[in-house]
Order: sequence, then C-alpha cells, then structure tokens
Amino acid sequence: MDNQILVDLFERRDKKRRRILYRLYQQLIESEMSAVYIADMISKQLGRQGMIKAEDIKFCRYHFKKRPLKTLAQRPGTLPVSISKETQLESPSGIKVGAGWTDPDKIDLQENLIVKSKFSK
Repeated sequence: MDNQILVDLFERRDKKRRRILYRLYQQLIESEMSAVYIADMISKQLGRQGMIKAEDIKFCRYHFKKRPLKTLAQRPGTLPVSISKETQLESPSGIKVGAGWTDPDKIDLQENLIVKSKFSK
C-alpha cells in the first residue's frame, strides 16, 4: 500500500480508508502529538491539504490502538474477600450465619420474624 492508494480511498470515502491510514502511519498516530498536528503532517506528505482531518486521527487512535484490558480496581488497603461454604458458621439454632443465603423454608416462622434487615429501625 502506498500513499496514492490512500489518497484514492479518501477521495472515494471508502469504509477501509481509516484502517489503511492507521497501518501506513501507525507510529505517527500513536505518538503523543496532537491530532490536528498529525493530520496536517500526513496531509502534507500526501500532497493534499486538508484531506486528513483530526477526527480521522482520533478515530484511528480509539478503534485501532491496542489498549490494555480494564481490570477491576480495588480500594487501597482492602483484601479480596472470597465466600465459601467452609467460612459459614452455624448458630445454635441451626441457622447459617455469615456470608451466604438462608432458605426461609428451613427456618421456622418465629425465627423468620426475628430476622433483622438493614432497613429496619
């Protein structure tokens, strides 16, 4: 691919023009310079003033540049918590206490009414 093909694709408004622009000028597009300056530099190299716009550079940076995967950020100073069946404790009445769900059918009605929620006063 050369610059003449790129010029032809931009004149035709082809769908793949930005992908080819990124392949030809990858290092320049990924540099820290502003998108307007890069667009002007590439337009001068192609010999067509104003053909490449800053929006084309921004599009290439967003869609084609390999970005690191986003990881779930933890709050500083917290440890990851894992819930397992082994960590659940049983109370004297046979109800599991701690992390996990309780089955309302397995506890009797009296204990079911005593269960407090965070919304009760």
